[in-house]
Amino acid sequence: MVYFPFDKTNLVKESIFKLANFSSEEWAFYKQLLEEVSFPKKALLTVRGEVEKYAYFIIEGAVKYEAFTQDGKGICVDLGFKGNFVSSFASCLSQQASHISIQAVTAVNAFRLYYPKVLELMEKSKNAERFHRLIAEQLYVRESKRTYSLISKNAEQRYLYLLENQPDALRQIPIKDLASYLGIHPDSLSRIRNHIKL
Repeated sequence: MVYFPFDKTNLVKESIFKLANFSSEEWAFYKQLLEEVSFPKKALLTVRGEVEKYAYFIIEGAVKYEAFTQDGKGICVDLGFKGNFVSSFASCLSQQASHISIQAVTAVNAFRLYYPKVLELMEKSKNAERFHRLIAEQLYVRESKRTYSLISKNAEQRYLYLLENQPDALRQIPIKDLASYLGIHPDSLSRIRNHIKL
């Protein structure tokens, strides 16, 4: 395992300490789990059909979560950007095969955490348990908001909501993946973007 300067791991520390006040010992244990990894564009961080073993904290880049229809068509169901923890958490927790893949849509630099070691820390530390519970709650709330948006908003409203809440998406995510995430055809997304620019 490789260790990195404080200023780099501090990105993770700042994210954690927003949710849980780790002691110096807890943070030292957590910090030693951080392993820096890099992925080229289109590489898979998580492979559908395999049990997820890692959680990733994105330092640079963007990823997409992709589910698949019975005929093999990929559907972008979520996005991840700098400062986000990403993982197939359902697979981590259940120790069953992941139903989704996570793919780099740009080159990605991240810290990787081996999930069994994270579980070990959670068993020893109430702060760690609280932190990961809050992460799970945030993911659930985000997924619920997206589901509600798909049901209750029209395509333009969904696009404007994305602009407001995930502005990095327009710069980093390909049109076809943005359209898939928004539940619309790429041509429709192009028309919406042109309309809003007017």
